[in-house]
Amino acid sequence: MGVNGIYGLSGSGIDVESMVKVGMMSRQNEYDKMAQKFTKNEWIKADYLELNNKITTFNSSTLSQYKMSTTMNARSAESSSSAIKVTANSTAGLMNHKVDVAELSSNAYLISTGTLKRYDENGNVDSNSTSIQLKDILFKELEFSSDGKTVTSGTSLPLAGSEYGKNGYTVTSGTSSSNNAFSFLISDNATKVKDENGVETSEFKKVEINFSYAELANGATLNDLASKINAAGLNIRASYDSVQDKFSLYNTKGGNDNAIKIESSGLNSGLNAGINGSTALVFFNDLQLKQSVNGELTSDEFKWTTANTSDAVGSSFEAKGSDGSIWVDGIRYKTTDNKVTVGGITYTALNKTSTETKQADGTYKLDSIANSATVSVTQDTDAIMDKVKSFVSDYNTLLASLYEKYDEKPNSDYKPLTQSQRDQMKDDQIEKWETKAKAGLLYHDQTLGKVIQSMRSAVSEKVDGIEGNYNSIYSLGISTTGIKGQLVLDEDKLKTALANDPDAVYNIFAKLESTTTNSSSAVYKTDSNGRVTSTSNGNGIAQRLGDIFVEANKLIKDRAGSSADITEDSDLNTLLRNLQTKMSNFKRAMNTFEDALYKKYDNMESTLAKLGMQLNYVVGNQS
Repeated sequence: MGVNGIYGLSGSGIDVESMVKVGMMSRQNEYDKMAQKFTKNEWIKADYLELNNKITTFNSSTLSQYKMSTTMNARSAESSSSAIKVTANSTAGLMNHKVDVAELSSNAYLISTGTLKRYDENGNVDSNSTSIQLKDILFKELEFSSDGKTVTSGTSLPLAGSEYGKNGYTVTSGTSSSNNAFSFLISDNATKVKDENGVETSEFKKVEINFSYAELANGATLNDLASKINAAGLNIRASYDSVQDKFSLYNTKGGNDNAIKIESSGLNSGLNAGINGSTALVFFNDLQLKQSVNGELTSDEFKWTTANTSDAVGSSFEAKGSDGSIWVDGIRYKTTDNKVTVGGITYTALNKTSTETKQADGTYKLDSIANSATVSVTQDTDAIMDKVKSFVSDYNTLLASLYEKYDEKPNSDYKPLTQSQRDQMKDDQIEKWETKAKAGLLYHDQTLGKVIQSMRSAVSEKVDGIEGNYNSIYSLGISTTGIKGQLVLDEDKLKTALANDPDAVYNIFAKLESTTTNSSSAVYKTDSNGRVTSTSNGNGIAQRLGDIFVEANKLIKDRAGSSADITEDSDLNTLLRNLQTKMSNFKRAMNTFEDALYKKYDNMESTLAKLGMQLNYVVGNQS
């Protein structure tokens, strides 16, 4: 708007607004062209980022499986006995093995075998109680002074009927409620103590689990006890099953060196010496624990080793796991988890098949081998064929999606909308327009074309360093069809190739040349005819494709950056920043020019107004 702000009052008939708009038209058109160019290159950048994301996802999520021996050279293992489960990896030899299970390993595992004992106020077992509070298992009564800070006289342990005496212990009147009422040490006989530098020592870690009188009075439960044990930083886990009323402890690691050890030693000093240690002894007795080994209860009850039952000093209990032994082809292997891996085969023992005898010199002799198992390892042809078919499908899908972008022609009739055009259209009209305007942005794009050519070269070239007739995908029965390089698989030829050379698929797809070019460098070059060729022909095609996509990521990053941010260094980001600056400068120049036009037409309006007044004066005098 001009200086005066209102025009046409002089009667001159000049439409200043229209005149300014006409005067600005050429400059607005020039600015709109810059804005359209900016928008188009933003779209191109977005297409590149989408392409980069597609390639990166394919490389990291899809292609990786075709580089693995476990998938491209799969083995199948079968046991003649249900007592032994077997799995084989790609390194397993195609042969038979003889296997015996002489001993099963076990974990230290304790579980309640009867109903937990609760006590009434007289210290007698209350068979009707289902309380999960520890105080109802530990005490026949527990009372505090009015201020809640000390234990009142008469609070007693429920030792009635136990081997430690029928009258129990009475807590001395005035004992602090914060004193330990129930304490024990627990260890797994495997976790080591760490020094101040975090280095393990030779000493086994023992953790004190304790509850004060106040904690018990406030309702601490069997679940709280399990939580404290589980938080001790040991391999021991505890739980309480309220439905079956069972408390259990187990060591997560098996074998003779892993145990559950509970001790009361060292917890009896200070006020009421011997009481909280004895409480622990009675408590674990009342849990009625027995050890279960490989799914069967043993006859071993929870028995304390104790030096003095009157004060529980030195009392302890230990449940250990046991080692197992699996014999493979006449060699004995010790196991703590009923598993052993030998020659790429993992043997899992489920039941015993044989017996063994320890000799005087400490070695073992395998006896009673009538039930020995035979394990057969064969190539998993079906699994390998499924992977090859999957590769063909995945490769074709990616290549087709790249060609779709590469061959999509732009529509010259549709350009990015100017702001004035957008203002005159509805949202759905804008969306339809921009869909057409965004078509063909990567038509015959040089970077995209290089990626496509590299992919096609990667699968077409033979793999160097492979002896025999099977050294390319064509020898596996995979051929290309059409001008866009889609792969086609002949399954019969693939089966024949696998029968003649079991390692053929792995070598052609996943072989990694020991002296391959570092992945940070380009592994493809363009020859004099413009054809993309490999500089690392000793790699399998999946390895080659992986190198291609790493290189493609770099090319796209150099071209468009790695994110929507245009401050990154890249060709398109530099162009966008320059356009942004040019548009900003041009916009300021436009505003200056517009103000000049308004001023010019404002002066014209004023001049015409004055002339009109003079004309009216002359005409009036003549009349």
